[in-house]
Amino acid sequence: MVKLIKAKEKHINWYNEFYKNGQTSFTSWYSFMLPELIKKIKNDSKILELGCGQSKGLRYLVSHNYIKQENIYGIDQSDVAIEFLRKKLPKANLEQGDIYSLKFNDDTFDYVLMMEVIEHLEDPLKVLKEVERVLKPNGELIISFPNYINLPWLIVRILSEKLNKPNWIILQPVDKIYTTINIINFCKKNGLKYQKCIGSNYYPPLLWKYENKCITKLFNKLHLYHLTFHPILFFRKLL
Repeated sequence: MVKLIKAKEKHINWYNEFYKNGQTSFTSWYSFMLPELIKKIKNDSKILELGCGQSKGLRYLVSHNYIKQENIYGIDQSDVAIEFLRKKLPKANLEQGDIYSLKFNDDTFDYVLMMEVIEHLEDPLKVLKEVERVLKPNGELIISFPNYINLPWLIVRILSEKLNKPNWIILQPVDKIYTTINIINFCKKNGLKYQKCIGSNYYPPLLWKYENKCITKLFNKLHLYHLTFHPILFFRKLL
């Protein structure tokens, strides 16, 4: 128990230091996920983001009047991130804590977001079980994560660990290696039906900054999204 508490404190401290260094950028997975979400959400939809961090995505939805602040919920283990987000979204429902046991009633949310979160969980199946519980029937889960079937990035990932260069890919305290098949199977085990995938980053290391949206959309039209480094997966709760 003592070891678990110390490990949890270590993780929280890591994320607090990370967010103290400034705001995170508006990342590719948000840029491609948000247009899909905006097509569906209503102003009275309820959205929960797990591992929300500073959530530029939630802030974008509110600032463009796609959803009311009161209908936004976010949880993150970093109190630094949560305090930052509270200043931006003072009427939203934001909480510092872990996401393994959610304090919400069954069938509460229309959408749950897990953007670059699942790979940092010790027990993703436990969290997904909770997600399925709090989603409304026919509610939607949206997940993005680093997909290591993308071989150039897998090589960088392995070298970053072997050569002790964590900043190459911002290695975090828990940082697992998954593919789209892993995530689809995890969700399927918890009653969440796979709907579709969108790719958001195809270029290899060093060149990824030069990938624009037109290039990304072209690769997606070619149905290569399972090869993207940052896929966005859409799941629906079974009725």
